[in-house]
Amino acid sequence: MFTTTYKKSAVRTFVAAAALLTGTLLTGCSDDPAAASSGSDEASPTSPADRALAYSQCMRENGVPNFPDPQADSGGIRISPQDGLDPNSQEFQDAQQACQDLAPQGGPGGTGGGGAIDSAKAAEWAQCIRDNGVPKFPDPEINGSSLNIDIMGAGVDPGDPKFQQAMQTCQSKYPGGAVQFGGGGGQ
Repeated sequence: MFTTTYKKSAVRTFVAAAALLTGTLLTGCSDDPAAASSGSDEASPTSPADRALAYSQCMRENGVPNFPDPQADSGGIRISPQDGLDPNSQEFQDAQQACQDLAPQGGPGGTGGGGAIDSAKAAEWAQCIRDNGVPKFPDPEINGSSLNIDIMGAGVDPGDPKFQQAMQTCQSKYPGGAVQFGGGGGQ
């Protein structure tokens, strides 16, 4: 699905892609599939479903034409991976930078996702990932409403199917916030 060679800057960009493309990490307020496709281009999106849709549209408008729309899934919103999406590509990185204020859970500098992340919930999520096939997954460093995780420094490959499966398995324990995967200790 994804290449397994990552540059440090590309790994940071892989953040939202990994979170968004591996499972339901944005909890929504409605099971109604129509909620995932409602909204206006004029108004600033406020509901999780509207934010996810606006983010998908922004990604497409900024150079990632195959970026999928969100789908309602078990009381949340899911953005599923599609073949041909390369989070390491310059186009993907540029689009993600342009759309960061619309990123689900707020992204860096965004407004969604609220305040500080509960450190106990973050540790529980990280432990779940370790327990589900990624024993080297480090505890996240919490920075306000963001989780900073040095996965490359820990020897974790975000392209590994075990990593992707663990992320999906542990999505119910996800503490919220934006995720930033770093590399090699060079946060």
